Order: sequence, then C-alpha cells, then structure tokens
Amino acid sequence: MTVGSSRRRRLAPVLLLAGALTPGGLAVEIVASAQAPRQKSARMDTYDDLLVRVDEKTPGFGGMFIDADGRLVIYLLDTSQLAATRTAIEAVFGSSALPSDVRAVQGQYSVSQLKMWTDRLGALLEMPTVTMVDLDEASNRVAVGVADNSSTDAVEQRLSSLRVPRPAVAIKVTGEIKRVAPR
Repeated sequence: MTVGSSRRRRLAPVLLLAGALTPGGLAVEIVASAQAPRQKSARMDTYDDLLVRVDEKTPGFGGMFIDADGRLVIYLLDTSQLAATRTAIEAVFGSSALPSDVRAVQGQYSVSQLKMWTDRLGALLEMPTVTMVDLDEASNRVAVGVADNSSTDAVEQRLSSLRVPRPAVAIKVTGEIKRVAPR
C-alpha cells in the first residue's frame, strides 16, 4: 500500500460526505423529510377514542350499553338519529358484535363533551382520595371515584375550577385503593 492510496482512503468518506451536503445531495433529502407531514404515532386507540369516532360520524352520540334484556341502548341528543348512529357504530366497531335489538334514549351530553371533561378531570387524580376518573358511556356522565363520602365536597369544589358542569359528573364512593405487592 502506498502513502497516496492510504491518504485517498481517508479522504474518500470526507468527499462522500461533502458530496452529500451539496444541493441535491443527502442534506436536501433530510430537510425535505423533516418538512414532510408527521405520521401519527403508533398509539393504539382506546375504547373512548372509538366512541368519539362514532360521535364524529353522527354528532350527538352520547354513549351506549347493553341492557339486562340484551338490547343495545344508545344515548342520543336527537333520538331520531338512531338509524344513522347505528350505521356509524357498525362502521367503527363492526356489525357482527352488535345486538339486533336497538333502542335510543335521550342523552344530555355527547361523547365528545364527556371525553373533554374526562380529560380535564384527570387533574383530580392528584387528590389522594380520588380513586378514578372515567367516561361512563352507560350513564352518559363522567364518573369520579372517591375513597369515602368525606371526599365528595372537595371534589365538587374542584369541578367548577376545572370548568366541568356538576350535572355531568357522577361521584361514586369506590372505597380506598390498596396497593398489591408484586409476586
């Protein structure tokens, strides 16, 4: 190996890098890819996300549940939208899992409203006696769990500061959450 060939090998990566940084080279591709629209994260949709998707297809959808008779009960702000809402539910969840018997009941809140309020009320979980916050689609409310009745007043005071209407929230005594040691 000659001194000249050794020097060329050391310079080759530098020249390649310099060539990549010229207009039309790799640097342009990096900038272009950085400016391209960002792809959505690979986060998996939650059940609440799917409910919101139904509400986006038919605004005024307030949740659903299966009653004791096996019927699908759907909360709607406008109960005349039952057929359109069923179609939206089938589009989001699939038709094979739905009971054939469906009925509409008057809802007070859309799932989108309940989801927004559920997200806001997540701040309540900082309180040591709050055990859960959940979009309760079976009651068309946001459920807030508390360890005991003594916590109810403090939770109610926080609701207004979080801009959530009191009638939209069901406060439930769940009991204290006990930590379980790993096995």
